[in-house]
Amino acid sequence: MAAAFTQPAAGLAQRLVVVTDIDGSLLARGTRSLPDERTALDFLAARGIPLVINSSRTRAEIERLHQKLQMLTPFICEHGAALFIPHGCFPSVPDRARPAVSGHVIEFGRRYHEVVEALRLTCRELQVDIVGFAKLPIEDVARELGVTSVEAQVAKLREYTELFRIVDETETERSRLLKALRRRGLRCCRTGRHHLVTATPDRAESLQTLKAMWRKAWGDPILVGFGDSEDDIAWLQHVDVAVIVQHDRTGVPARVLSRLPTVRVTRWPGRRGWSEAIVEDVGALLDSRTATQPANRIVGRAGPRSDDQLP
Repeated sequence: MAAAFTQPAAGLAQRLVVVTDIDGSLLARGTRSLPDERTALDFLAARGIPLVINSSRTRAEIERLHQKLQMLTPFICEHGAALFIPHGCFPSVPDRARPAVSGHVIEFGRRYHEVVEALRLTCRELQVDIVGFAKLPIEDVARELGVTSVEAQVAKLREYTELFRIVDETETERSRLLKALRRRGLRCCRTGRHHLVTATPDRAESLQTLKAMWRKAWGDPILVGFGDSEDDIAWLQHVDVAVIVQHDRTGVPARVLSRLPTVRVTRWPGRRGWSEAIVEDVGALLDSRTATQPANRIVGRAGPRSDDQLP
């Protein structure tokens, strides 16, 4: 069972919170199914360290993961658009939180219908053809994402952001559309062959809100953040230990390293690198010999391990 967000840990572990994107890390890239290997999850659970998901996935998708992992932790969905707080996570919630199923939600982005309408108007003005998920039936969403119908159904349940694909995309067409969307107060990021459009001004605000809630309840936390793309920089700049999970052995773009100078890059790509880094980096923070060092200095590379020891 994954750790609940109820301070069951002791010592330094009481201050640690692991925040992670899930694509290309907890989940293998391009999939929506959980791995059988649970080394990293069990490592955190055994020490009472909560795992907070920060993803572009929908609330329904993340809640589905929570149910499978038996997690009771807050999570951030749809590219920072909303922070969901299940019942029992905190002694109290901010006044701006509104009731939601099984807890509360704090919203940072505009509602889905507003985003879809702004995207539609912009595309019509520019005469850009797109395939938007809002009007796609479940079967077509499944084909677009390469997933099952059940997975497509929860992926389609968007509340703040829209997925779309530009028909006959060119660099010029894409640049023209993204600039026009920015003028309407919308931001875009690429996710595979699709784009995600959002009206959330600052992706990091949801994480900063969570951090403030923790501080009020239990004191300053130490955040260990895991991302896998340049788009994660916005929120990784606000954690104490930043880790980039590489896609392959080609390394990380220089622009990522320049904006996150103390970032730790995993030795291995994907879930294998993520799992190893959870054990090694969080373990280093818990080690009494490193506990007195500033959290953002713990950035050393983990040593190699044999394949049968890694997930």
